[in-house]
Amino acid sequence: MHKIVKTGTAILMFTCMAGNALAAAGCARPEDMHALKSAAIQQRLMVAALSCNAAPSYNDYVKSYQKELQAADQALQTYFRRVSGAQGTTQYHAYKTHLANASSMQSIHNITEYCESTKVMFEASSANAGQGLKTFMAGQDMAVEQEYQPCEVIRTAVAAPTAAKAVPVPKMKPKPEATTVARK
Repeated sequence: MHKIVKTGTAILMFTCMAGNALAAAGCARPEDMHALKSAAIQQRLMVAALSCNAAPSYNDYVKSYQKELQAADQALQTYFRRVSGAQGTTQYHAYKTHLANASSMQSIHNITEYCESTKVMFEASSANAGQGLKTFMAGQDMAVEQEYQPCEVIRTAVAAPTAAKAVPVPKMKPKPEATTVARK
């Protein structure tokens, strides 16, 4: 009976894990959200480099965060491959193109405001360069969180380890006592 309960528990646990993995396939994990936001900020600043004559500031940004930007870009590619399968690479490129086009349209709509806001971003980037990309990004407001569904954090109950149970020692049948027959 104990073995059946253990087997059933194991099957239930693996089923739940597989279900969670399938349910989470289309959502954005925290590292995915970081990658999505990182790309949004970088595309915004890249457009500013071209539209606002801010190429030196953009180059400083890329140099300051180069390794982290590369890691975020790799995570972005991984995210789109996970959620889109064979179309992942196409979706990755489409996302980055969409970001660049949206930033370009914002700059065209109001170049003065766009350049002023990106100048503030470049200044914040320089001020946070030693603290890392995540610290810089924490202070930047981007609409990525509204466009992509963050994964729901699912807490799985884990059984507490049980104390080792004493294994019962099988009882032995008592040996018949040797009877002695008195001989007369």
